Amino acid sequence: MINLKGKEDCCGCSACQEICPKNCISMKEDAEGFLYPFVEKENCINCNLCNKVCPLVNHTKWDDTIIKSYVGYAINEKIRLQSSSGGIFSVLAEFILKSEKGVLYGASINENQMICHMRIDSIANLGLLRGSKYLQSKINETFKNAKMDLEAGLNVFYSGTACQIAGLKSFLGKEYKNLYTVDVLCHGVPSPKVWTAYRKWQEKKNNSTIREISFRNKEFGWKNYQMKIVFNNEEKYIKPHSEDMYSQMFLSNICLRPSCHKCKFKGLNRLSDLTLGDAWGIDKCMPEMDDDKGTSVIIVHSIKGQELLSRIKNAVNIMEIDIDRILPLSSDSRKSVQAHKRRKLFFRIFKLFDYKIFFIWKQYMWYQKIKAKICKYL
Repeated sequence: MINLKGKEDCCGCSACQEICPKNCISMKEDAEGFLYPFVEKENCINCNLCNKVCPLVNHTKWDDTIIKSYVGYAINEKIRLQSSSGGIFSVLAEFILKSEKGVLYGASINENQMICHMRIDSIANLGLLRGSKYLQSKINETFKNAKMDLEAGLNVFYSGTACQIAGLKSFLGKEYKNLYTVDVLCHGVPSPKVWTAYRKWQEKKNNSTIREISFRNKEFGWKNYQMKIVFNNEEKYIKPHSEDMYSQMFLSNICLRPSCHKCKFKGLNRLSDLTLGDAWGIDKCMPEMDDDKGTSVIIVHSIKGQELLSRIKNAVNIMEIDIDRILPLSSDSRKSVQAHKRRKLFFRIFKLFDYKIFFIWKQYMWYQKIKAKICKYL
């Protein structure tokens, strides 16, 4: 049986489910909406593979050493504007897909507006994986499928959060020359159940189902990114992240997965070949690389990652930078975020009110603003 002492000891990577030879482990939602492994005891053969493959049970701390760090963006303006950051992911993905026997795995928004990992082998479908998604992606057997592709000799490019990449590497059990991994700088993952309630609330407000979602729309600039939702009745919802209630909940740490508050995969060193993220603060430390269209930070962890980056040098504008300048020690990317002090109360209220939590949240935020103004005045 998989040995989980508490919910903070599971990151939801699904490696245990993927490795089970009897298929007796399934990922099931808890009361907060997060996925955890459930074991059918009558079918378990006590092989212990689930414990052996768990990246948290078998976690060892790595040294915070990196090969190089850069900031950069895609030269192709269209790719850059369609991306949440600087478009480096898209350029890397295009290179792999154009290479002989190249396939790509990454997070996509499905027809139910939920996030899941999928496999693509065509540049025409790259848009499905482009852009940030502020929700944990379901793996959906992509570890198994990636292993089959690797064994078949295909060049596999797999992207995900640092814990998902750790789960993949643990599942594979060995290094593959034809595997390229990229993780994203992650704040934490919010509850899928809260996301479902948010969608339900938006659809009731607009009397229509959702057709399209962009968590990081850049129509008004990279720094002032928006939540953009297009409905089937052609109505549109566009709000800055500071005014959108789902974004507020996410960034306030009130509905994140418990393991995110004790994340074992943050820091500079990762198991991936490359780490990508937003180069926030670029306007101060390297203003010549900032035009408010999006700039990425690129951290190289392996020789393979450095070689891959060098293969796209003609398609990107990058400059080397000291990592402590662009990602200071106080950055959320280098340490776990603290849970909101009212997290437990939030989920108790959410359990009672479901999507109506957003009406309550609106009043709560109004109260917080008034309180802040009074405190400032006093």
